[in-house]
Amino acid sequence: MSGPAADAGATVTGTEAVPPPPLPYHRLLRALPGYRWWKPLVALLITGVFWILFTTIVVLVGAAVAVAAGRISSDTVPGATKQLLAIFGVVDAGDPLSVSIGLIGVATLLPATLLGYRIVGLRPLSVLRSVQFRIRWRWLAFSLLPAFAVTVAATLLQFLVLPLILGGFSVVAPTIPLGTFLICAAIVVVVTPLQAAAEEFAFRGLVAQMFGAWLRPAPLVIVLSAIPFAAAHTQYLGDGGSLTWATADVALFALVAGFVTWRTGGIESGIALHAVNNTVAFLALASSLGGTTSTSTSAGGDPVPLLLSFLVSVVTMVPYAIWIDRAARRRGIRNRLVAATPAAVGNGSGE
Repeated sequence: MSGPAADAGATVTGTEAVPPPPLPYHRLLRALPGYRWWKPLVALLITGVFWILFTTIVVLVGAAVAVAAGRISSDTVPGATKQLLAIFGVVDAGDPLSVSIGLIGVATLLPATLLGYRIVGLRPLSVLRSVQFRIRWRWLAFSLLPAFAVTVAATLLQFLVLPLILGGFSVVAPTIPLGTFLICAAIVVVVTPLQAAAEEFAFRGLVAQMFGAWLRPAPLVIVLSAIPFAAAHTQYLGDGGSLTWATADVALFALVAGFVTWRTGGIESGIALHAVNNTVAFLALASSLGGTTSTSTSAGGDPVPLLLSFLVSVVTMVPYAIWIDRAARRRGIRNRLVAATPAAVGNGSGE
């Protein structure tokens, strides 16, 4: 026997079918009647193609706006390209055009991911949400509390404690006008949760379920899915240890998000942490109180600040994982697909 039923261990004794054993989130594709081993990989490739198409459209719109606003003044292609890269190459949280195009571009990962699943026939699309094939809104709302707590703690450590260790003061007078900050803040508050959710659907959803369809061990799947997530954050390809410690910071985030996704059986807790973390980070950047509004990380030849920042993430995000894991067990949050045959899953709603 082959296919999802075989993997789930479904057997037939006489006329009675034995239901498959419980499946964790990363193995959910094995329960779908339309699953074939190659479909997750093709879905990933289709998602990549659509995301490139969508982001290209978003950037072209942004370029048109930049030209209309007189921000692209060069008559030569190299000159215009250089000016475009200055606006869109790295997200500038203090520039309404840059931050909106950057966040919306990433947010298009969500429709791209859903199209990838739909085109190859991995349905219902709600398989990406949780083992209950839906977003568990109450659990998502609860997860926002610990996410906010650890994010605030990390921010205070970054702005108040680390400067004392490094012998300086990181808070400076704002350079961004109040009106510009308010516009950027509104964009961040509205779009960042969509951007964060899109990344969770793509990496903790599609990528993890792709590896999980082929591999059983959850820790291995979590590590494998963290690698492309860290590699995708190219803004950290800077000098002085940026690549090492800033990328390690992103990888740690991916491991924590992957862990809570596995332990809770859905992407809600990952979305909560991602949305709160990114919103607070972009708001802090937009304020310019840290001396920069750019998401690019450069240590100026000194890797120590980024190492300390990584350690701050360790002492804040790891407790988040423990907090969520214990809370999910206390609340009885389902983290396995139970007593569901492939046919029953195929007839589910919420696509």
